[in-house]
Amino acid sequence: MKELSRSSFLKTSGLVIAGCAITPLSAKSVFFDNEFNSVSNDLFSLEEIKEFVFAAHSDFEKTKRIIEDKPLILNCTNQAQRGDFETAIGGAAHMGRKDIADLLLSKGAVMDIFSMTFFGHIEMVKQLIGLNPQLLNAPGPHGFTLLHHAKMGKHKEFESWLIEKGLVVDMFKDFFK
Repeated sequence: MKELSRSSFLKTSGLVIAGCAITPLSAKSVFFDNEFNSVSNDLFSLEEIKEFVFAAHSDFEKTKRIIEDKPLILNCTNQAQRGDFETAIGGAAHMGRKDIADLLLSKGAVMDIFSMTFFGHIEMVKQLIGLNPQLLNAPGPHGFTLLHHAKMGKHKEFESWLIEKGLVVDMFKDFFK
């Protein structure tokens, strides 16, 4: 494994911290410009979250309508089964729905290592794996792997890199049982 230099580590850490700090602020400006007082503090029901996350797997128009009606649902997480958590952008990514994933990003959705892989942020993903090697075999929603997300994003070179590192399955079956 390649050793990460101090300057590379600091640069990467700075980018990650900046991304985490900026995302909530940009999401706030998208959602609350002239709307802040009309947003309810009530929690979303499990059914609302499930409907949104499921829509993001395949239905662009429904996903768009739900975000327009309920902008704060954007980063809610559905638990499909015990321990199997999924966001809307996670569903769009593992289904290869770039149109839906792009819509979600434009509204301020937060990316994880799986959606970063799908979108082709390969150097960032490699750096994260370099910092935390166990991420190579981390299960995503429903057990889908980074290899699956690289395939959905059509990143052939990264697929080869993952296989070379030892990740040879698209899905960890029965992971959440």
